[in-house]
Amino acid sequence: MLGSFVVLVPLLIGIYTVYSARGQSPSASFAIVAPWAPLFAFVAGTALLLIEGSICIALAFPIFMLFSSLGGVIGMMLGKLNRIKTGAMNALLMLPLLTGYAETHVQLPQQLSRSTESVHIAAKPEVVWGLINHAVDIQPAEMRGGLAYAIGLPYPIEAVTQPVAGGRVRKLRWAKDVHFDEPITAWEENRYIQWTYDFKPESFPPGALDDHVLIGGRYFDLVDTSYRLTPEAGGTRLDIVVNYRVSTNFNWYAAWWGRVLVDDSARAILRFYQRRSEQA
Repeated sequence: MLGSFVVLVPLLIGIYTVYSARGQSPSASFAIVAPWAPLFAFVAGTALLLIEGSICIALAFPIFMLFSSLGGVIGMMLGKLNRIKTGAMNALLMLPLLTGYAETHVQLPQQLSRSTESVHIAAKPEVVWGLINHAVDIQPAEMRGGLAYAIGLPYPIEAVTQPVAGGRVRKLRWAKDVHFDEPITAWEENRYIQWTYDFKPESFPPGALDDHVLIGGRYFDLVDTSYRLTPEAGGTRLDIVVNYRVSTNFNWYAAWWGRVLVDDSARAILRFYQRRSEQA
């Protein structure tokens, strides 16, 4: 998803919607709210035509609404000037095309971020450790409360550590036939584990994820994840650290969503380990 699509398209929808009603002397409230109807129609059209995936639309819709309202206010101000030539207004329609073309020839900026979460588990470290390395038959209900899964990201089905030549690897299976490896890079029995990610072209079947949220893709990637198990009174403190990358031309917004979703997913995973370990 291009920055021009995220910013300029809703902005222009707002400008044209309110400017076209200039003869009615639109109020400020009209300028803010009126662009939402054509914006919704536009977004619905992109979804029906499969131009954008449902996950991308869900994440982008708040900023769409904001910029369409901003465009509405600009359109109201332009309407009051009443000196804007039709040709100049029509020229604005070229902006998303021109900036979009330019964006495709610019290297995307990279932003590396870190998510850290922690939970107390009323179980011994050995129990938690065993589950981290052998969790099978995971049900959707066990991931309840996770925002990422609620908006359509595949939920995990199993994670099993296996020995390989030169070390160990976690084998992951998610819903929608998603599968990938997590080569283990650090291992301290019952205390600490860290892995990187190995995504293959076949890891994500068509339709499993929107292109813009594809893990290991151009716009988003998981760098590594680690768990630290610390014995404490009444059980174990389990800490998770996830390092990830966001690469878009609007990282000021995409990185915020990245943080929300990665933090939320980390908490959902910790709750899963907590419930299973305490029931073991």
